[in-house]
Amino acid sequence: MKLVVTGHDSEGRSVFHHAGEPPRSPSPGSYDLWSTKGPTTVPDPTPADAPAPIGYFAEEGETSFKIVTVPPARDRPEARSGYDLPPEIARHFDPDDPEMHTTDTIDYVVILSGSAELELDEGRKERVGPGDCVVQRGTKHAWRVVGDAPLVLAATMIGARREDLE
Repeated sequence: MKLVVTGHDSEGRSVFHHAGEPPRSPSPGSYDLWSTKGPTTVPDPTPADAPAPIGYFAEEGETSFKIVTVPPARDRPEARSGYDLPPEIARHFDPDDPEMHTTDTIDYVVILSGSAELELDEGRKERVGPGDCVVQRGTKHAWRVVGDAPLVLAATMIGARREDLE
């Protein structure tokens, strides 16, 4: 996979600042492409080969752009053994259903390959496949892969503040 990052030179002209491997790959087939922290400006002063370090899920005031590969359940480490997620990730997941999770983010998702049932509370499901788009608005959900091929999606996550429903 190639990541291309544009920017500006000292005279304000458009230039390519990076064209090559993504800076971070947290797991096989998944890539953290870009992330921002705090107010964003253009020209963006962030080094093109070192986007802002943030956690796995964007928090309020942060954004992230990533490619995520979700293997079929039988191919996941947690399906085979007592796999433990790091605490900063595990706190988002339901201990009774390790695929269900909730984040304080608005996510713009495009399915690139594979298919899944996107499951919400009370078993509500919608099947999604290549080319389908999802706007995930801080809801509890699980990507349940259908078939033997992994689900590959591109996601932009915008960290948000969670407010109580009244």
